[in-house]
Amino acid sequence: MPELLIVAGESSGDLFASLLVREVRSLRPGWTFTGIGGRHLAGEGVHLFARSEEMAVVGVWEVGKRLPAVFQALRKVRKALEVVDGVVLVDYPGFNLRVAGMAKRRGIPVFYYIAPQVWAWGASRIGRIAERVTRMAVVLPFEEPLFRRFGIDATFVGHPLLEVMDFHGSRTELRMELGCERGPIVGLLPGSRADEVCRLLPAFLGALAHIRSELPDARGIVAAASGLHDGLFRRAHTERLPVVRNRTYEVMAASDVLLVASGTATLEAAILGTPMVVAYRTSWPSYLLARRLVKVPHIALPNLIAGRPMVPELIQRVASPEHIAREALAILKDRERQEKMRMELQAVRERLGSPGASRRAARLLVEMLEG
Repeated sequence: MPELLIVAGESSGDLFASLLVREVRSLRPGWTFTGIGGRHLAGEGVHLFARSEEMAVVGVWEVGKRLPAVFQALRKVRKALEVVDGVVLVDYPGFNLRVAGMAKRRGIPVFYYIAPQVWAWGASRIGRIAERVTRMAVVLPFEEPLFRRFGIDATFVGHPLLEVMDFHGSRTELRMELGCERGPIVGLLPGSRADEVCRLLPAFLGALAHIRSELPDARGIVAAASGLHDGLFRRAHTERLPVVRNRTYEVMAASDVLLVASGTATLEAAILGTPMVVAYRTSWPSYLLARRLVKVPHIALPNLIAGRPMVPELIQRVASPEHIAREALAILKDRERQEKMRMELQAVRERLGSPGASRRAARLLVEMLEG
């Protein structure tokens, strides 16, 4: 029976990788997996020789702090490649494209699920993908034609978020449960990594103060990602804001507007149809390098999918409390704009395909290995 190496270097990739593993095993029960991931892959019984929590960072400059863990993981990957029959890579391109090259040199087929965002970083990585990757399952609608233009066997399978976001809660009941029956609710989602929270939460809290100076009935709720230390949210506690864990979708659904870190959470908010202001902050060395490399006009995934600036996005010093508050107030004070944004977000959700991405990706993987 085949043994597969699977690598998911971040929390969202770990979740989606675990869904893929579950579907593969439903098709081929005897197949085994080993590799790099987090609690979701571990929960599926995957033998992990490195943890994704030790390797996840935001920004090019910040990678240096995790280099010892990265090099150790690469050494273990090299050893694993001596015995596996195939490689499954999930997002995390800086590390995974190197793994793909190592596998290619050994003649091991490589399956890439959730593609590197080469449409953001320009075409320099597409040649490396074409050389090293056997097959791709992509989750954004514009990716399949992009990769196929370069001769890559890519298939759009839909987005796996549609499988995990089976949320049916009542917005009114949630507001009552969260103690926010009156006035607008501002949901604060400062990110899933500690460095994101350190940079964005103070700006979000400052923005909330500006919002409440104009809308005194406004309430703020902080959605804390699982695994983050409670000390990161000390200021929110000091200001007596509710900080909730493992209830991000409830916070999104109950809110009138979200202040949200750029990333997967923006797609989750789009699926739920909640208006948002998107912010991104990183270290200045990382930002200056990214300005030279990034080739897309938007950072928010809903805007990229829509092909236009549908939700406000604020980057680096522009992501100040004053600017964030101004954009949020413009939404909160304009009911017509809120409804228009909700309708536009619904269109984005429809472009993500239908539920079942993990199953479709699993079939592609089985086809690749069985030829």
